[in-house]
Amino acid sequence: MENDDDKLLTTEQLASLRNVPPSRIEKERLKGEGPAFIKDGHLVRYRLGDYRSWIASKQRFTSTSEQAAA
Repeated sequence: MENDDDKLLTTEQLASLRNVPPSRIEKERLKGEGPAFIKDGHLVRYRLGDYRSWIASKQRFTSTSEQAAA
């Protein structure tokens, strides 16, 4: 499988990948809480590799009590 980390995703495509509404992606972008993005004029795009890195940087939990202690 070739590396597709440079593939650019729209907000809608990223939302679909994450199974969340596009408005959540937009809110995270506004707050600086989501993955890095690229602006080209008025267009916003996300590199698939940046999304993968962002997900990998998230804390992982095995139970909700473990999450509460973090």
